[in-house]
Amino acid sequence: MTNLVKEQLGSTKEIFTVISIATLANFLTGFNARLAIVGLPTIMYELSADVFQLIWVIQGFMLGSTAIQLIVGKLADQFGRVKLFNFGILVFSLGTLAAGLSTNPLSLIISRIIQGIGGAFLISLTVTILADSVSPSRLATWLGLSQVAWRAGALMGLTISGFIIDYLGWRWIFLIQLPLGLFALTWSLLKLRERYKPSEKPFIDLIGFISFTVAIVSILLGLTFHGYGLLEESLYILLLGLAVMAFFIIWELKSKHPALDLRVFKIWQFSGGIVSQLLYSIGFGASLTLLAIYLQSVDGFTPSQTGLLLIPFELTFLVFGLIGGRLADAIGFAPVAATGLAIGSIALYKLSTMNTLTEILLGEFLLGAGTGLFVSPNTGSIMNSVPPHRRGVASSLRTVSFQIGFIASLNIAILSMTQILPYEVVSALITHRHTTGLNNNLGVEICKLSGAIKHSLGIQAFIMALGIPFTISRLTLKRKNVGK
Repeated sequence: MTNLVKEQLGSTKEIFTVISIATLANFLTGFNARLAIVGLPTIMYELSADVFQLIWVIQGFMLGSTAIQLIVGKLADQFGRVKLFNFGILVFSLGTLAAGLSTNPLSLIISRIIQGIGGAFLISLTVTILADSVSPSRLATWLGLSQVAWRAGALMGLTISGFIIDYLGWRWIFLIQLPLGLFALTWSLLKLRERYKPSEKPFIDLIGFISFTVAIVSILLGLTFHGYGLLEESLYILLLGLAVMAFFIIWELKSKHPALDLRVFKIWQFSGGIVSQLLYSIGFGASLTLLAIYLQSVDGFTPSQTGLLLIPFELTFLVFGLIGGRLADAIGFAPVAATGLAIGSIALYKLSTMNTLTEILLGEFLLGAGTGLFVSPNTGSIMNSVPPHRRGVASSLRTVSFQIGFIASLNIAILSMTQILPYEVVSALITHRHTTGLNNNLGVEICKLSGAIKHSLGIQAFIMALGIPFTISRLTLKRKNVGK
């Protein structure tokens, strides 16, 4: 028997209330996601950070969000969604304030981790709340609209953040989010109502949570040490991370109250969607960051110009995000999602051969179309593949798979670049606009940086394409089931 209050599911007024708050939360997280991209070189310079500290500014948010997902999903299924959602908005806003007041790389990284913890509640529970409130036959459409809100926030983040950095300073790209967070919290407290009635006895799997967090942090540190050239230390830390991750998986499968119910992976429609999303996120994760670095450090554009030049991606995703959701509801998720992955892979390959601004803009257009077609249909298929009382866990696993892939993408990007150029040179090249130059071979070094960025984009194109068979296989499984 479902735990949802069924009579609330057909009310247009109730649905639009949920949609309004979900879209505001997605707008806020999208706004945050794009604010820092065009400002990375400036932040690096003003805080005297190197390229790996730069990556930790990005993945600090992802780390905090990924680790806390284990608790978010379980708590959402055990205690309900709304209070946790409001708590997430509050923590996110506090982290935003701390980031804007940071005075060194470490304090900024810690602030981003706090932001990530709050963001975990928003990212996961917006999807869960929507799934609780909307009928399965219309879920992909509403998810598409919700994703458009995220992209609209991202679009504004790209548009105004460059100008904020150029005229007010990088701190204000964080501080400007605080009023948005307080407004979202007030609106949610006034309007959002709980629609889910928990049936599980509350229990937190601390061993699972701690082991997962240790595993993820160890793997990230191992990859960072590898980039610094500390190969032996990197190997030991990576092995520790993998060993603890293996322990986590065994523990979760045996636990009566797992932090993540990994048994849902027995459902192929679910597990295939998770694998597809993981490969997609590895391919996509670092793409805009690499493009922002390329436009500023190779082509010499300012932060505000870079933000404007990245808008075509966001606009295209906004349009195709809506189209993807509607097509999935009409013809099924698999053909739409597979087409999106194919177009996205082609886009990344085209960007790996870019030489002119026209080629960059064309690549952005294709990448926006591909990712827009993939995200909503694949998310809808994942959420509809599990029973209602497991949607909190399913949403957490969906988010964790994306974030792990995103983090992996960033590390693959930087590691591939530092295999061509030492990390000290990469760090200096990214901020060379602010210096008098590295040496007499600056032009040659910048050409090498350009080649390293393109090489990384080519690797990501291949990885994204690997997700296509997992999407197609779910279409084949569906057809077989229909024929029985």
